[in-house]
Amino acid sequence: MTSTGIRPDSDAQDQLQQVDAAPTAPGSTLVDESRRVLVHLLQGPYLDGRRDPTRYAQLLRDRAALERRLEDLFLELVVDDDAQVAFVRQSEDDPDAPKLLRRLTGLNRLDSVLLLVLRQMLLTQSSRGQRTVVSEAELQQALAAYRRTTSTDEAGFAKEVRAAIAKLQRAGLLDEQGDDYEVSPVLRLMIGPDTAREFIELYRQAGVGGLEDPADADAADEDGAQD
Repeated sequence: MTSTGIRPDSDAQDQLQQVDAAPTAPGSTLVDESRRVLVHLLQGPYLDGRRDPTRYAQLLRDRAALERRLEDLFLELVVDDDAQVAFVRQSEDDPDAPKLLRRLTGLNRLDSVLLLVLRQMLLTQSSRGQRTVVSEAELQQALAAYRRTTSTDEAGFAKEVRAAIAKLQRAGLLDEQGDDYEVSPVLRLMIGPDTAREFIELYRQAGVGGLEDPADADAADEDGAQD
């Protein structure tokens, strides 16, 4: 769940106590460590507190100042304290503002469907308190239903799936773990229910079925968390 408060877990708290840099004073230049955090966020695709606890701890320490700097660029900071991930996205306050971030562009139909499938897997597994790890074979099977009915080239489709996987790897949303891939928890934040619903509606209009309504997925996730 996206949080508006600072609730680091024990690991992040330990790192927070070890960081020497003080929070930035209001109206002053960012302290050096926070400047590094800002650059990392702008480079994207996200900051993973599990892999970079020191930088994540500094983000929590100087969050207010970082948010002010991002607001100057028409950007907003999104932090999920439970998953320990953070990223920046374009602010929706001013639709006419210049766009600084241009990520995940050039996605084709299969790339987009893979994103939605991974998001569903992430919601299901995270509700059980598990990491989301999938194999290429599982992704090939999950996407087989979306192969164009006019295509009989199974080998060609498998190649397209591998290309889609590689594209999401380059975007930092899939991390290779031996023969498997771990889905980044930031995917759930990057593609919210409204965006996912728009994608699904477009595909349903094009005759592509089988994709779950994100509202149902989120409801199931919340029920699982309560259990």
